[in-house]
Amino acid sequence: MERIRIGLIGAGTVGSGVLEILKKERAAYREKYGLDLILSSISTRTPDKIKKELLNFPDCKLETDFKKIVSDPEIDMILELVGGTDTAYTIVSEALKNGKTVITANKALLSQRGEELFALAQERDLEIGMEASVAGSIPVIRSIKTGLGSDSFLSLYGILNGTTNFILSKMELEHLDYSEALQIAQELGFAEKDPTFDVEGIDTAHKISILGSLAFSQKIPLQSVQIEGITKISRLDIQFAGELGYRIKLLGLVRKIADQLEARVQPVMIPVKHPFANIMNEMNAIYYQTAYAGPGMFVGKGAGSLPTASSVVSDILYYGARRKKGLVPEKNLFPPASVSEANGSLVRYYLRFTTVDLPGVLSEISKVLGDHGISISSVRQNEVEKEPVEVVVITHPATEENIKKSLRIIDGLSLIRHESVAIRLEDKL
Repeated sequence: MERIRIGLIGAGTVGSGVLEILKKERAAYREKYGLDLILSSISTRTPDKIKKELLNFPDCKLETDFKKIVSDPEIDMILELVGGTDTAYTIVSEALKNGKTVITANKALLSQRGEELFALAQERDLEIGMEASVAGSIPVIRSIKTGLGSDSFLSLYGILNGTTNFILSKMELEHLDYSEALQIAQELGFAEKDPTFDVEGIDTAHKISILGSLAFSQKIPLQSVQIEGITKISRLDIQFAGELGYRIKLLGLVRKIADQLEARVQPVMIPVKHPFANIMNEMNAIYYQTAYAGPGMFVGKGAGSLPTASSVVSDILYYGARRKKGLVPEKNLFPPASVSEANGSLVRYYLRFTTVDLPGVLSEISKVLGDHGISISSVRQNEVEKEPVEVVVITHPATEENIKKSLRIIDGLSLIRHESVAIRLEDKL
C-alpha cells in the first residue's frame, strides 16, 4: 500500500467537496488503486466551517500559515484551492521548490503564470495536475494529453462558462432581456454580484488558452485571445437567431488557419441541429475536430463543489500513482504559438441595425456593405408601429475586417439609432 500525504490549502467550495469525497471514498481507493490518501494538514480562512469534517481525519493538522504546509518534509502533494493569482503563485512555486507534486483548480493562475510554474516543475522533475481548472468535472485535459495524445488537433471549441450559458438559455427559454436573466442567475448563485469576469468572456479566455495550448502543443498567451462577452446580446438577437434556425452561445475556440492559430472568445450562432447548440443552462461542453479520430464532444457539469472536487481527487490519484512509480514527468512547456491577430477567413454574419422608419434605409446600409465587398443573403425586419425599426441582415461569407469597417461607417449614419450588432454564424462546426 503506497501512502500519499496531502496538504490542502483552501477549504472553500471546492476544498470542502474534496473533503467530502475523501471521507466517503478513501477506503475504496485503497482497494481499487492501492493508494492510501492521507490528509496531513489543512490551511483555510474559514477553519470553523470544517472542524466537523476534521473529525473524519483524526491525524490531520489545522494550520493558519500555509507556508508550514508547503515546507513540511512529510507531505508529498499540495492541493492549491485558494483561487486568485498572487497567493496561489506563492503556494505553487514554494511547493515545487520543496519537491512536492501540485494539484490546482486555478485557471487564472495557469493562464497568466503557468509557463513560469511549468518551467519550475520541469526543472525539479515534478508535475502539476490541473484537470479541475477547466470545465469542472469534464476530463478534457486528461483526454487531450492521453486519449487523444496520438492525434493532431484541427479545432477546439468550448462552452466553458456556466454563468453565461445559463443567462443565454434563460433569455431564450423565458423570453427575457439580458439584465433580467442576469438577475435570476445571481439570485440562484450561478452569477457573482460582480459578473464581469464571466459575462465579458474573461473566464472563458483563461480556459481556452489552457486547452488550446495543450491541444496544439503551442503556448497561447491570454493576451493573444480576442475576447468579446455577451452583454450586447439582446432578447431580439435570441429571437431572430431562433427564427433563422440558430442558437447563440458564448464560444471559446482555437483552430488552425494555414500555419497560424485563431484564438478567440465571442458570442456565435450555432445551428440548432448541431448537438453542441443544445448544451443548455449551466452545463459545459467541448467539441473538437482531429485529423484521425475526427469530431467528438465532451459534456458535463462545469462548476460546483462536488463536480469540480471530483476532478481534483482524480488528479490526486493519477499523479499520486505516477509520483510513486517515478515516471518521466508530463510536458506542459510549449513553444510560442503564431496567433492570428485578425481572422481573414470568410464566414457568414448576422447583422442587426436599429434604424429610423423611413424609405431608403436598406439601400443606404446595402451600399456601405457593398462598398466593402459584402453581399446580402437575406433581410428581415420586425413589424412595429413606431420607431426604432430592427433590420436584420444575413451576409454571404465575408471577412471580419470588412464587417468591422462597414459597421463603423454605418453606425455614423443619421438613420442609425443604436450601435449595430454583428454575430458570426458558425455553420461548419
